Amino acid sequence: MPEVQSTDILGELGPLALGSRLKRLSDALLQEGAKIYEESGIRFQARWFPVYVYLYRRGPTSITGLARGLGVSHPGINKVANELIEAKLAAPYRDRSDKRKRVLALTSLGREKFSEVEPVWQDISLAMQSAVDEAGGDFLVSLGRLEHSLNRKGFHDRFCDQTGPEANPL
Repeated sequence: MPEVQSTDILGELGPLALGSRLKRLSDALLQEGAKIYEESGIRFQARWFPVYVYLYRRGPTSITGLARGLGVSHPGINKVANELIEAKLAAPYRDRSDKRKRVLALTSLGREKFSEVEPVWQDISLAMQSAVDEAGGDFLVSLGRLEHSLNRKGFHDRFCDQTGPEANPL
């Protein structure tokens, strides 16, 4: 049987597949992160990282505030919040001024967990910097510029500008 040559279709698609490539990279990093936590004997999920660090640095925050502060979806924050609550690293409570708002705060166990995970994060940071350096250029600067550019003018608006109003009857 002839050997099938493996090609990276997403790579071949260039900017058309940027979102898919970033998702693929994110999935790979989350899987590797999970392996690092497991091998380090730390009960922590890589997907909790942004919400956990936000709460650690900024204190109790509403779910909406977390979503806005991290630039991610409200349902995504709810899922992570529920996992952090189940792991007893965070606790929910109602905002005193608006009882409809659910606020999330780290528990004492959650605050103590920081001293356990922070040394691992330092090592993860060094390993990631090594990969970024090996890739050449400054990927993080470029990523920041891309995020800024798309915040200034969104992808959808750029698409509409490109195709013209007749292609977009809305």
